Amino acid sequence: MIGVEAPGMRTANYIFAVTSLVLGVLLILFLLTQTTSWNIGFAIGVVLVFNGIVRLWFARDDR
Repeated sequence: MIGVEAPGMRTANYIFAVTSLVLGVLLILFLLTQTTSWNIGFAIGVVLVFNGIVRLWFARDDR
């Protein structure tokens, strides 16, 4: 069924995007209070933030 809109999927994308962004920012801020060296935690935080941005981009395009 091409062209059928799935509003539930767009809502799920928004929820996952915001959750990913919030968790990524919180992880980065938490790690900044613990250490100043780059480690795997910062990389995971950056990936979570990037994932949230990409999900928001695609959720916006789901129309």
